[in-house]
Amino acid sequence: MIEKRQVLLFGATGNMGGATARALLERGWSVRAVTRKPRSVKAQALAALGAEVVQADMDDPPSLAAAFDGIRHVFSVQNFYKSGIEAEVRQGLAVADAAAAAGVAHIVYGSAGTGEAGTGVPHFDSKLEVEAHMRRLDLPLTIVRPTPFMELLADMQFGPPLITWGAEPRVLGWHRPKPWIAVRDIGIAVANIFANRDRWVGREVDLAGDVKTLAECRAIFKEVDGRKPLRIPLPFWILRRMGAEELLVMWEWLAELSDAMGRKGLWQMVEETRELCPDLLEVESWLRRLRAGRLEMAPLHPSAPAPAEG
Repeated sequence: MIEKRQVLLFGATGNMGGATARALLERGWSVRAVTRKPRSVKAQALAALGAEVVQADMDDPPSLAAAFDGIRHVFSVQNFYKSGIEAEVRQGLAVADAAAAAGVAHIVYGSAGTGEAGTGVPHFDSKLEVEAHMRRLDLPLTIVRPTPFMELLADMQFGPPLITWGAEPRVLGWHRPKPWIAVRDIGIAVANIFANRDRWVGREVDLAGDVKTLAECRAIFKEVDGRKPLRIPLPFWILRRMGAEELLVMWEWLAELSDAMGRKGLWQMVEETRELCPDLLEVESWLRRLRAGRLEMAPLHPSAPAPAEG
């Protein structure tokens, strides 16, 4: 039996969810996008691309049950920046419970970190709690763990980028290698996971598209833009006052990860990601596409056959 190519997608108006929605739609999948505000600009933009936009709230189980009606494939991601850690966990558990009740064939969960406990990064630990609950429910699960977004270097919604250039080097250093992934490529990777369900159920995947130091990234910006990115040194007390203490902890963790794996080990993550996204964007190609306004129009990896009934 050939299964309907439809995905229930949470976080559809966010970064990972939005990229996944576009990738699935371009591959011929149907997307049912969950949002609390179906009339928002972002939700309407998804609808214009062909998504079915439905109103539901991860804090409202009855609305989730209705959204899951007839669904076999799910992409679950929560935004701790907007909701906070406790709400992120609560919402992640609610989606997992709804997926179990619906008897889904496949759920892909957008996580973070490395899957190891004890990092000290709260939004890594919260996702481990959700992952553990999904395993207790024995869900047909694939976990994706993207490395830092390339968008952190240029997109004003992330901090803005002044934080990346003005504070992060004081913790990570300018010359320590760091893994990066373009949000576009996360969407392509997740779409390919759904297209090859049997290969990916039960697996955990780190996603990286390039390995570059902040100094190398700054040089790329100078080459592409003709000038270095704006850098205003930010004292750590300002970050703490902004409620961004967790960034400092995460950067320290990234420094330890980089030192432990080395550039060669980090590049291995990139090579493994190519199985899901052969045409990975490096920092330079991502920036050139961004400046040209061509990121969303990039061609996708050729579609795989529809997944068999799970």
